[in-house]
Amino acid sequence: MSDVPISALLEEARAYYSALLRPVFEGRGFVLPGNIAVGLGNVALELRGLGAARPFVVAGSHGTGPLPPREDAELRVLDVRGTDPLEHNRNVQRALAHLPSAVQEAVDAWDPEGTARTLHTDPLAEPRPVARRSAYAARPREWIDLEDKVVIDAFWDTVGVPRAPSQVVPAEHQALRTAANALDRGHGTVWAPDAREGANAGAVALRWVRPGDDGRQAAADLARIADRVRVMPFLEGIPASIHGVVFPDAVVAFRPVEMLVLRPASGDRLFYAGCSTWFDPRPDDRETMRELARRVGAELRERVGFRGSFGIDGILAEEGFLPTELNPRLGAGVSTLAGALGDFPLILLCLVMAEGEELDYRPELLEQAVVEAADANRVCGGGRTTERTLTDTGTFDLVRDGDDYREAEAGEEVEATLLFGPGPIGGFLRFTLNPAANEPGPPSAPQAARAFRLADRLLGTEFGGLEGARNVRP
Repeated sequence: MSDVPISALLEEARAYYSALLRPVFEGRGFVLPGNIAVGLGNVALELRGLGAARPFVVAGSHGTGPLPPREDAELRVLDVRGTDPLEHNRNVQRALAHLPSAVQEAVDAWDPEGTARTLHTDPLAEPRPVARRSAYAARPREWIDLEDKVVIDAFWDTVGVPRAPSQVVPAEHQALRTAANALDRGHGTVWAPDAREGANAGAVALRWVRPGDDGRQAAADLARIADRVRVMPFLEGIPASIHGVVFPDAVVAFRPVEMLVLRPASGDRLFYAGCSTWFDPRPDDRETMRELARRVGAELRERVGFRGSFGIDGILAEEGFLPTELNPRLGAGVSTLAGALGDFPLILLCLVMAEGEELDYRPELLEQAVVEAADANRVCGGGRTTERTLTDTGTFDLVRDGDDYREAEAGEEVEATLLFGPGPIGGFLRFTLNPAANEPGPPSAPQAARAFRLADRLLGTEFGGLEGARNVRP
C-alpha cells in the first residue's frame, strides 16, 4: 500500500483524470438513455463537470429520489413498466429503439445538427444508437458473446481458471434432470439459461433446483426463454465479484465486491439485492481474485481486442473463488466501487477506454486510487424492486434488535437506513449501512436480509424469509 494519504492520492487521481477527460467531453452533446431517471442525473452532473453540453436524458421510469434539475439536463420519461428488473430493462431497450415521435422531435430540437452521441451507462444496456444518435463505446459482437453463461466455461478452461464442474444441455426436463443428478453436491444445482433473449442478470433467470425438487417447473420456465441451459452444483459460500479495466498495455484489478444474493426459505429463485464492499475476504482469496482479473483481462485483450471495464462473478466456495460468469462491460459492482470515490469520473473513464480514445491513462495511478479509496470508504449499494406498489417516499432509520432490525428511537445511533419509494415494478428499496456504526469485514447479506424482513412488516412487501450465504472461508 502507498504511504500517500488516501485523501491526497484520491485528489491527485481525481484532478488528473478530470483533466484527461475534459477534452473528450468538453462542448459535446450526449443523449443519456437508461432505466431510471434518478440515477442518470448523477451521470449528467459528471458530464457537465467535464464541460459537456447540457445532455438529453431519456429514461424508462422516474425512480425513487430527486430528478436531474432542468439546468443540468433535458429530461423525458417513457413510463415503461415490467414484472421484474430484467423484463423492465428489456422493455426499456425496446422503447428506446422506437421512441415516441414527440421525444424524437425534442431530441432533434435539442441537437439540430445531429452531432450528439448516445452514452449508455446502465450495466445491462447494450450500447446502441438512440434517437438516431450513434452509440459511444459500442461493444463488438465478440465481447457480447462472452457474457453467455453456456459458453463461458470453455473460456475459463482456455485461460486455465479453476471452476466448478458443469454441463450444458438442451432446455428439456429429462436432460436437465440427468445433468443435475450427476452434479449435485448435496445442496441442489443451479440452472442458467443461454442468452437467446439477451443478457441475463440479477439472478432473475437463474433457478436453484433444491434437493427434493424434480426441476419440472424450472425446466418449463427456462424452455420459454432458452435453447440450452448450463447446470452447475449449488456452491455454498459468499457470492462475490472482481472487476478490472483493460488498457492497451496494462490490466488493473480493483478490490472484491460482495454480491447480496439472498436465499428465500423455499422455491427455486434467488433474491439479488445489490452489492457491498463491506465484506473482506481472506487476504489470500483477495489476491487470488485480483490476479485472476489480471489474467482474464489480458486474455480478453489478446483474444477479442477488449478495452474498458469487465467483471467476474463467482462464489468464494470451500475450494476458493470459483467463477460463474464473465461480464465484459460495466457491472453493478463498478457503480458500488465508484460510490467510494465521490465525484471521481470512474464510469466515464471506463467508457472512454472502451471507445478506444488514445490517452495517457496512467493505469497504476487508477488502480492504486480506486483500491485504496474503496478499502477506506465502504459502500453498501443494496437495492431491490418490489411488486407491492409504493407511492410515498421515505426512509426508515434502523438499529439491531436481536437477529432483526427495528426502527431507531430518538437518541439511538442509527446502524442502517432503508429508503423506500416508487419504482418501475411497483416499489423500490435501498439498504445502506452507517459507516460510523459498522465495522468492515463481515458479509453484508445478513444485514440486508434483516432490512427486507423489516420491510415486510412495515410496508407489506411480502419478500418472505430471507437468509444470507454462509462464509465457508473465514
